Amino acid sequence: MKTRVLSSIVIGIVLAVTLVMGGYVLGGVSLIVAQIAYYELSRVLGVFEEDGNTGLLYKAGILGVFLHYVLVIYIHDTKTYLFSILFVFFAVMVTYVVTFPRYKIHQAVGAIFAFLYAPLMLSFIFLLRLRENGDFLVWMPFVAWVCDSFAYLTGRAFGKHKMTPVLSPHKTIEGGIGGILFSMLAGVIFGFIMVKVKGASSGIILQFVVITLVASIISQLGDLAASAIKRDRDIKDYGRLIPGHGGIMDRFDSVIFVTPFIYGLVVFFMK
Repeated sequence: MKTRVLSSIVIGIVLAVTLVMGGYVLGGVSLIVAQIAYYELSRVLGVFEEDGNTGLLYKAGILGVFLHYVLVIYIHDTKTYLFSILFVFFAVMVTYVVTFPRYKIHQAVGAIFAFLYAPLMLSFIFLLRLRENGDFLVWMPFVAWVCDSFAYLTGRAFGKHKMTPVLSPHKTIEGGIGGILFSMLAGVIFGFIMVKVKGASSGIILQFVVITLVASIISQLGDLAASAIKRDRDIKDYGRLIPGHGGIMDRFDSVIFVTPFIYGLVVFFMK
């Protein structure tokens, strides 16, 4: 427990500095986190070669990760996402064809899926930071951690009905509801701060409540999705980078999953 707490403190400090500074600092740190997440997912999904080497499929994908973040950091446009997806798809498939039968089709699909799941979705946090009031909005994806924490606490206190007894036997419906309610409360607090500090209209509070409501539901789905992959591959953690937590995917799974949805809702509500 002590190791986990210390790791959380370090993560919190690094995260705070990164989000506050934004710009190239946020872009660079996001790229590093995305590369690690891609590595973890690729390894778990069997993209690597049988001898444990990363292999050409992985290298094609990681090149796509690097290219995507360069485009996002320097162009700041969601239009680049289509190019990035197509680049990774063709780079992986060309590698698969040219080296055939060195790799199996599930490895090629895994290399593409790993890119879509972690690096691509996570990069929306950089775009969120660039928006008006982005210094505040960029914190919103981390409502997923509020949801996770209070879902756990509420479940421990009141949980009786299992949410997904086979996939995650400790999660309860009561806990899930608690996570949603406390996330909405966080939305109220966030909106109130925007009104007081940024001079926004009071209507923004309702907008944040709606955003955090949707985000809390999606974050729980993201957590379950990441858990399902681990159960399917019969592993406990995605990695061991963060003491007491596991890998990047273990700590940021729900944040990664919810970030593009929050970005979309922010664009919708705050034109």
